[in-house]
Amino acid sequence: MNLQDVKIENFRGISFLHLPLDKLTVLIGENNTGKSTVLEAVKFVLNRSLGNQRGNQFTEYDFHLRDVNVTPQTAQPILITLHFAEENPDEWPDAIIQQMNEVIQLDSVGLNHIWLQAKGIFNPDTVSFETKWGFLNSSEEELSLRSLTPINLISRFVPLFFLSALRDASQEFGQRGQFWKSFLKSIQIPDDERAQIEGTLEEVNTSVIDANIGLTQVIQEIAKLKELVPLASNDPVVLEAFPTRIFDMVGKIQVYLKSTYGAKIPLHRHGEGTQSLAVLMLFQAFVASNLAEAYTPESSPILALEEPEAHLHPSAICSLGSFLKNLSGKILVSSHSGDLLSRVPITSLRRLYKVNGATKVGQVQTNLLDAKEMQAIDYSICLTKGQYLFSRCWLLVEGKSDFHLMPLLLDIMGFSQDEVSLSVLEISEVINKGEPFIKLAKALGIQWFMMADGDSAGMDYVNRAANYLEASDTLADRARQLTHADIEHEFWHNGYSSFITNIVPSNVLHQIQTRTGGKAEEKIKEIIKTAIKQKGGKPAFAQALALEIRNQGKTTIPQTIQDVITRTVQLARG
Repeated sequence: MNLQDVKIENFRGISFLHLPLDKLTVLIGENNTGKSTVLEAVKFVLNRSLGNQRGNQFTEYDFHLRDVNVTPQTAQPILITLHFAEENPDEWPDAIIQQMNEVIQLDSVGLNHIWLQAKGIFNPDTVSFETKWGFLNSSEEELSLRSLTPINLISRFVPLFFLSALRDASQEFGQRGQFWKSFLKSIQIPDDERAQIEGTLEEVNTSVIDANIGLTQVIQEIAKLKELVPLASNDPVVLEAFPTRIFDMVGKIQVYLKSTYGAKIPLHRHGEGTQSLAVLMLFQAFVASNLAEAYTPESSPILALEEPEAHLHPSAICSLGSFLKNLSGKILVSSHSGDLLSRVPITSLRRLYKVNGATKVGQVQTNLLDAKEMQAIDYSICLTKGQYLFSRCWLLVEGKSDFHLMPLLLDIMGFSQDEVSLSVLEISEVINKGEPFIKLAKALGIQWFMMADGDSAGMDYVNRAANYLEASDTLADRARQLTHADIEHEFWHNGYSSFITNIVPSNVLHQIQTRTGGKAEEKIKEIIKTAIKQKGGKPAFAQALALEIRNQGKTTIPQTIQDVITRTVQLARG
């Protein structure tokens, strides 16, 4: 059974959210946008005890309080709806069709659907919060059930396994670990063989204990307890160097990893990253070997995983992306790692963000970008600059000088690029004048603004940007041309001509004067080009120019550029 989408209403920080899912879905977004809330919502609905009236219950802290006047008692009901659906006709096994027939809804093309909903309300009659589970029809009306069988079975057909960011390997590999315990239960030894093994263990244990004469005295002293509490009359005290009974030994099986020198070290003594990876490997082993036995042969597991990159080296995080793609079942992940994002399909991303307090979701549809556009995005963003996908706003600039200088100018104007959550992206070498970046930003809900040169090529950039305006946008809201040919010329004509000229040696200036024949435009262009070369390239020139701007003051930044920065910061801040 494929979990196709999740709808959340009035649950914690989310007033409404409809979230489509892929086989692998990676939730990204800033803190407090709802990533963990989504994972918790799915976990809540599919909790093992959902058919138990004393099981999972919504509390007053789960209700969404839209303003200071709302209390949990007056808040709107919580609604969490999970939609399961076939992708192809006759996809679901007969066992599911037969046992869930009462709640299955058939659509117009013959595909089966199930809508499972958890509802939380405050009942004024009982003065208590109540939680109800039910199934809906395609019109979102609750179905009347003859029995609780579908509710009891759903968590067996679609078992959920949740791993928080604080993964504890000692717990997951413990006797009650959600995956590990099924492997321990599968260990069955015939009675005669068990008796022989336990007899051998008793003999070895006795040899170990008897090797220390002092322990005999300990046993004698502790045996005096039988004078105070009821104990066996013969040998009331037994010391075990290790478990001597099979069931006890099985429960204490530990995982050891060998170091590069061959030393065996318990898993819980390794680093957090190694432990975290081991838990994920355990899940995969569980799905491959024990899922059908622990649940049903028709089970389709869901793994909800919070921040899998925690404690991992960047190289391991990149490898983790490929590992997640190959995991069995439905994988729902929240992440803050650009390295992880570089290794998963961009169509698997769901970016959660806030608009006027409401939670929105951005995603890239499979038909949004053609092959060349996707290649450009992979090359410029996904594979090398995954952190761009976490920004609130993109400033799209035409050239390398703009790319190096604009972050410095932001800082000079008193804005921290990181605190504002703004990224500067160069688009001069991107196909279709950077249009794929605008498409991607709009799809993911990232704000964007374009700054183009003041020439005919820059006009082309701006005209293309105009094709992506929202109905409420004006062109000035999203794009701006410089007044002059490029950013260096912008500063030249706004009080920095002497600074740039002084970078060029006098003899070279004389050569430029001679070569250009006194033509002002060509002369300025040559001086700027030479100054950049003299400084060692555009990055170094940008640093030198920024230092001079700091000396002269931020008010000397050309007004056009100040306006661009002000507007971009405004977009980033919402």
